[in-house]
Order: sequence, then C-alpha cells, then structure tokens
Amino acid sequence: MTNEEVLRACRDEVDKVLPNGIEPTYEHINELVVCEAVLQETLRLYPPAPFLGRQCIREHTIGSEGNRQLRIPVGANILFNTYALHRHADFWPRPLEFDYTRWMRDPITGLKPKLPHPFCYLPFGAGPRNCIGQNFALLEAKIILAMLVQRCDFEMEPGQKITPDVRLTMRSKYGLRAKVTKRS
Repeated sequence: MTNEEVLRACRDEVDKVLPNGIEPTYEHINELVVCEAVLQETLRLYPPAPFLGRQCIREHTIGSEGNRQLRIPVGANILFNTYALHRHADFWPRPLEFDYTRWMRDPITGLKPKLPHPFCYLPFGAGPRNCIGQNFALLEAKIILAMLVQRCDFEMEPGQKITPDVRLTMRSKYGLRAKVTKRS
C-alpha cells in the first residue's frame, strides 16, 4: 500500500494467475510467488512476535577459550529480538529496505533462495517449539492478500507516519488509515 511498484507486481501476478476475478484454489496458491515473497519480506521487517523466549535445558558456554565467555545455566530464561535479527546487516543486504525480490524463487529451478544463516529469519520461531500454525498462517495470508489485491484499490490517508509499536506482538503505533474501494 505504501509502495506502488510492489502493489503493481502483486496485482500483475494475481491478474495472471486468477484471471477475470476467479477465486483462488489450492492449485493457484503455489503460483503466487510474488505474493509469497511480499509476505516473507513483510514478516522479515515486521515479525508478528518481535521477541521470542526460551528456557535453557542444558548448561551452555558461549564464546571461545581465551576470550570472554558467558555461562548460561540450566533454567535460565533467554530472550532474543527477532525484530533486530531481521534487520541485521550481517545477514541482510540493505536491511531496512523493503525488497521482496530477496525472496523470489529461482526462475529455472523454482527453488527458494538460501538464507545466509539457518536462524537469521524467525518470524514463527524455530526448532521443536516453533509455531505449529505457521504453514496455515502463510497459506491464509497469501489467499487474503491475493483476494484483496484482486478486488480492492487502496489509498492511504495522506501524511500518515507508519511507526512500529514493538510489544508482545507487532503493530502500527498509530494504526493505519486507508480508503479501500472496489477495484475498477
């Protein structure tokens, strides 16, 4: 909604995959690669849970011998900041820039791009305690995005400042006011 080029890319894809306003079926969903990439980039910049917590089940020592080391005892609560991780320049070129193309599949192989580190992107957590509903949530979000782009035009209220409000879950501090009309 704030980037006409991104909206146009989504809309072009949706119009091609779902011509004449047809409703998406499961078969259509895998063809919506731009919509998927836009969702992944949105989750990178604005993870739904900007902090994740775990409890240490085995004692660990972080750091190498001869350097500063940190001992983490059993039972210690560990909190990590996915909001900061997803914006870290060591993992993401141009980390503050919205660039959905970083998530585009290879046009020849159809493979998703390899992440610079297996734990640099955690919008749903990772490991045995990750979000059990992540695949359903992504499927649902892709369908909703496709149908909104297919059926609606969006015009943001002028002069709005979009400021993230980092709490237990991520939200816009001042809300998001927009005029939504039936697509012409």
